[in-house]
Amino acid sequence: MTIDAYAYPPCGTNKKIKFYCPDMVADIEKIERMLQGEQRVACLDFVRKMLEKHPDHSVPLFYNAILNLQLSDEHKAEEAVNLFLEKHPENPAAHALKATLEASLGKGDEAIDELQTALEKTEERLHPSLYDAFGAVGQMLLMTGKVLGARSHFTLQSNLAPDDDNMPMQMLMRLNNAPEIPIFLKQDLSLAECPADFPRKDEFNKALQDAAQGLWRKGLKQFEDLRAGAPRNPAILENIAALQFSLGQDDVAAKTLHTYAVAEQRNDFETATEAEALAKALTDQDEAQIDVVNASMSIHEMEPLLEKLRVDERCEHLPIDLSQLGTEESPPPRAAYLLLDKPRAASGVDITLENVSSVLGELLVFGKETDRPARIEFTSAKGPSFDEAISTLKEICGDTIDSTVSEDVQGRIFALQDLMNWQWRLPDDTPNEVRTRLMTEKRREVILENWVNFPLQTLNGKTPLEASKDTELRLPLAAEVLTLEMVGQQEKWKFDFSELKEKLSLPTAGTLPIENLDVLNLPITRLHRLPVSELSDQDLIQGYGRSVIRGLNKAVEILANELLVRESLKGQIDRSQLYGELARTATDSDQALAYLKKAQEEAVQQGRSPGLWMVAELSMRFERREMQEAQMLMQTLMSKYAQEPQTAQALFGVLQRFGLITPDGRMAGMPAGPPPAQSGPEAGGGLWTPGAPAGPPPQAAPQQAAGEEKKSGLWLPGMD
Repeated sequence: MTIDAYAYPPCGTNKKIKFYCPDMVADIEKIERMLQGEQRVACLDFVRKMLEKHPDHSVPLFYNAILNLQLSDEHKAEEAVNLFLEKHPENPAAHALKATLEASLGKGDEAIDELQTALEKTEERLHPSLYDAFGAVGQMLLMTGKVLGARSHFTLQSNLAPDDDNMPMQMLMRLNNAPEIPIFLKQDLSLAECPADFPRKDEFNKALQDAAQGLWRKGLKQFEDLRAGAPRNPAILENIAALQFSLGQDDVAAKTLHTYAVAEQRNDFETATEAEALAKALTDQDEAQIDVVNASMSIHEMEPLLEKLRVDERCEHLPIDLSQLGTEESPPPRAAYLLLDKPRAASGVDITLENVSSVLGELLVFGKETDRPARIEFTSAKGPSFDEAISTLKEICGDTIDSTVSEDVQGRIFALQDLMNWQWRLPDDTPNEVRTRLMTEKRREVILENWVNFPLQTLNGKTPLEASKDTELRLPLAAEVLTLEMVGQQEKWKFDFSELKEKLSLPTAGTLPIENLDVLNLPITRLHRLPVSELSDQDLIQGYGRSVIRGLNKAVEILANELLVRESLKGQIDRSQLYGELARTATDSDQALAYLKKAQEEAVQQGRSPGLWMVAELSMRFERREMQEAQMLMQTLMSKYAQEPQTAQALFGVLQRFGLITPDGRMAGMPAGPPPAQSGPEAGGGLWTPGAPAGPPPQAAPQQAAGEEKKSGLWLPGMD
């Protein structure tokens, strides 16, 4: 390649090559050719020879640092970067490379400080090494759980990205779609404008300007100076918290945000509640925990015991491969069961919540070993039902076991998690609409009866009902309810939170007023309250887009339905995608299937292939064990759409997920009929739709109730 003498050298200086290093033009050209040819080892040897001639020059020092970062061990990379920084402490590229190095070593604070120093020392143009450092620091922050800081770094990197690099945007999309990330952490950080009556407006706006350019450390210092004269100014507190989050200072940012929420609650209680909920999400609360224990009892008579377990309907046999449960220290168990609180009902057609069998825990039966007697092992969280479970087990086993219980702690879980989760076993013939009804009834019972009476540390150890009578706890109580409501959105709960708010004497949140409504900047926690029928077409589309990319299921459902009936948008929107999103947000599989059928019909009407939506339906047919329908879909897909690359790839992923394709890519064959009914606790699978990963559905959030269908974190085709 030919180097322009009037271009800037690659090392980060602001002097042009003609005036800074004219005698190195040929060397730079050779280095760049070797780098393009990926001859890094040879290139490093050449650069070392340059360093012998020019030991203090930034050009060979820069290349030496870059190549050692790519090729050498940590020690050599650190030596090379530190040498560059020592010789040229004012060079922003040196600090950017140091930031990248520190990020790779997991030194978060050091990496952020070096990157901020690089930005502060940048005078005219942003060196490419700073762009790369934003990505490296963002990745490091994400790995350490500092999601908001990672968002800030990826957002700034995305704004600087060249047309051929969409990695920063992909990272933001992954953050937005991750179901395990709370909704509060999917909100972009924003900076408050200067209040009209603030006397030091010029200083405020200068801090805003610096912060907007990524100079977060500098902006934070300026806002902290302003705070000294106005310690409870909400705008200053909000901006300080946002910049602290951007700099990865989550602990101190959460405290600042709490101070802001307390200061703001009289002016805007809803905004204060959202801030308090975010602060809560990032604060380690010392909530009560309970043990998960393995309770062991010796067996006196093995065969009589196995017979008792076989005939008692409170013991549900698990037809699993027991050999997988063996270890080097212990052979596998002889049998495995679920222990139920009551026998399963004969039919689920008219079953009521009172008749549903709950799972108390898992039971394993072990034979005699060289150094251990035969025993049963019961595993469960040591919650309110633990004693009942042990009593039930002793009643079933009678004198075939020793009544002495030996407990071994396997781990710990939050007591609230145990409260909010449940497992049950429904009769195999339970209709889907009955399962949905039972799930709704159970959730209502858990929230309105159990949760409201559970002590929380954020409420000073009081229960939500007790806190509702304490005006000092009104804000943290509202934040707890909002947190629960956002979990419900992510998990597609059918529950009216206005009922809970009324019970706790909290203000209910209705439809937002249309006056002065800014859809693009509205907090994402409010998008489900948009006045959809009054929105302009543009606002409706923008609100829908924001809801989709952040997985706001309730908002997506409301906005998608309005888009489908909006006459002015007919022919301008992809209706098949709208139906696909409605399938993803559906609360039961019958409804989801109906939407997938409509998505296929709309694709055909638009002159496009319905193949991807048929694959989505196939995934759901497998989940529902409807093998006859699945076989028909497979035949259609293979005969008409298997030659379409996207459809073929999606079909392969679904078949692989369900074990119908062998590891070497051969078809394993379609099952002849429905497999045996599930013997484990109620737990459905995720709905695959076009664009979703073909593997297993993502892990649910901790608050997901066992027995509930798992949800897949899906996004629309074309959104990545």
